[in-house]
Amino acid sequence: MKSSQRKICQILALVVSGMGASVAMASPLLQGGGSSLVAPTIGNPGVAGTEINAFGTTEGTFTYYSVGSGAGQNAFLNNQPTYLAPGLTGTVDFANSDAALTTAQISAYKSGLATADGPLIQIPYVVTPITVPVVNGPAVTSTTTPQTTPGQAHSIALNDDDLCGIFSGGIKDWNAVINPETGSAYSSTSSPIKVVYRLDGSGTTELLTRHLAAVCPSSSKTAAGVTFVDGLTFANNFSGGTVPSNFVGATGSGGVRSALLSYQTSGTQAAVAYLSPDYTNTFLAPSSSSASTALAVASLYNKVDTHYYAPTAANASLAVSSAAAPNSKALASSPAQWVPASGNPSTGYPVSGTSEILVSQCYAASGVTTAVHDFLTHHYTDASFASIVHGNGFDTVPAGYQTAIQADFLSNTSGYNLDIGNATVCAGKGR
Repeated sequence: MKSSQRKICQILALVVSGMGASVAMASPLLQGGGSSLVAPTIGNPGVAGTEINAFGTTEGTFTYYSVGSGAGQNAFLNNQPTYLAPGLTGTVDFANSDAALTTAQISAYKSGLATADGPLIQIPYVVTPITVPVVNGPAVTSTTTPQTTPGQAHSIALNDDDLCGIFSGGIKDWNAVINPETGSAYSSTSSPIKVVYRLDGSGTTELLTRHLAAVCPSSSKTAAGVTFVDGLTFANNFSGGTVPSNFVGATGSGGVRSALLSYQTSGTQAAVAYLSPDYTNTFLAPSSSSASTALAVASLYNKVDTHYYAPTAANASLAVSSAAAPNSKALASSPAQWVPASGNPSTGYPVSGTSEILVSQCYAASGVTTAVHDFLTHHYTDASFASIVHGNGFDTVPAGYQTAIQADFLSNTSGYNLDIGNATVCAGKGR
């Protein structure tokens, strides 16, 4: 009897031991979110053609919540997952935002959560244009403007005066929009314009308003009383937060796209908006699951180099090409220094910039440290990940930034001790 009991205990011990080994080997769960702009690129497990799916679940299972850049920032800066989804618990391991963190946000984090969680890292993730979709607009008559739309060899062109007028409410009809090629109005008859804007805290809004804030003060087309400020909330550019009567709000990139397509289906109502390329059309973003086959997009006139540009990844990269990555420990240690300034570029597509990723330098679990490090390594160095980025209408960050990111954050070859999981910095720290 005792022998049988001994055997049963031995078997149970082996089972429990095996269960412990399985738990120990299980990959960690990592959650983050924010920017809807990059959501089709980052994706989620099981979603084909996305980075998270390509990374797999061996090292860690990543989950991304597309809630807008503002919510993503708040989730990460407060380590509060309910900004990502109601009732969500656990740790916020990363966030993506097309809007750069403000100096005040960085300072507050440094004196707050960073004391226990370790420093935050903000680095450019992709280069992006912000497109200006045009629904039920005037017929394209140009023979010189670039292609922006499937099946359409040329595009409607807009200049800074047009952008300032339309997005301030100073221009409400196509018969007041001047074709920069001809100097005449696009339409001889009245064609009222609806302007679709983001209701939520949006990095796409920030990238647009960064350009408008730079160019609209000198434009006679800007509506009286409107002062554009680089920020996430579009309505804040108007007195009392009250937008013009021809403006229609939508939540998320998907909400803007849905509104535009509904106007397009109507066949009569003209509309203009602003979107990242992956929510526009398959000419700009051939692999995006969120791209339409027929949503028309304007080209923009760069008044500095006097060229028309389509909102392509290459033209967006041209706009940020003069920016250089931080090249000293003092500069590299400042998260604010990693966001290229591109409010009014001297060349390239005028409304361009970068979308950033936020991660912690220190994580409490070694498995999370490894997963974050290796995911970023794939993103910045793996050709298959670059293909996903390009297929969604974005470009990889400039080579100088890639080199600096690898040297400073993915290794410590720079010697700055900024690398993820650095033993000296992270001793006793980690979210």
